[in-house]
Order: sequence, then structure tokens, then C-alpha cells
Amino acid sequence: SRLLLVRMLSTGKIRWWLWAPLVLLALVSHFPSKAQGQVPVPRRLRFKVLSSSKLLVSWKEPKGDFDSYLFLYNSIPGGQQREIIVSKSDTKVLITDYNPSKDYTVSVIAVSGSEQSRPLQGRHKAERGESDGGDKTEPQRKTDSVVPPEGANEISGG
Repeated sequence: SRLLLVRMLSTGKIRWWLWAPLVLLALVSHFPSKAQGQVPVPRRLRFKVLSSSKLLVSWKEPKGDFDSYLFLYNSIPGGQQREIIVSKSDTKVLITDYNPSKDYTVSVIAVSGSEQSRPLQGRHKAERGESDGGDKTEPQRKTDSVVPPEGANEISGG
């Protein structure tokens, strides 16, 4: 028995026997089956106040294949969640019933068939009398002024 073990060690057979399950695990995890959450997630959510009643929300297209976006937003306090389906080629929505005294929570979800990505989420903070003139956003990134193109996605109360 001991001679067999020494012979297996010297030929490398025991190493393959020990490593085979790890190699198999690596291969399986490298080629995952398509499951919920495999849709790529949009990136870099940004907010830009265009006027006292307009808030432009934009994001960066995810890397990977998807069909469209689901855009959800809610104003706090007292708002009702609203949603819009946004085409794959659009990466912005103009909220036209913006109220600067309210916080806004936003989720952008990439959709592929019946599957959805994890949401890209952010919060635009209400202007609470501060006079620095800057946007109150989470996450915050300074961007150049962005003007929505003709036919941009608009959401207004009603």
C-alpha cells in the first residue's frame, strides 16, 4: 500500500486526482448558466437640475447584451413610485414634475427578455436652503451641462 502511494506520487497521478475537482469547479464557475441577475448592470448614475421643474437623470450603458431599461423613481416625502420603459439607445430620462424641495430616489434596471439586472440606484437630495449652488446628489460626479435631445424621455405628473 505504501509502495503504491510512493509510485502514484512519483508518476503525478495522485496530484491529478486531488486537483480534478478543483479544475472542474473552475470550469463550471467560468461558464455559468444564464440565470437571474446575469443581465449587465447600468453604470454611473448622474443627476442634473435643468430648471425649477426639470431634473435630468442619466447613466452609462452597461457592458453586455440587453434589450431596454426599466426606469423607476419616487419623490420623498409623499411621492408615488413611477416607472417608464426606456429604449436601449437612450441613457437619460427627463423628470418634468421635479420639485427641488423633495428628495428623489431612482433605480435603473437593464432588461433582457424576461430577466432584469440588479438595479443601479441613486438619490438626489432636496435643496434645503443651502446657497452653494451645487447639485445635491448621491453619488455625485460633476459633469458638463447636458441638454436632452428632441424626443427625450420625459416623465411628468398627471
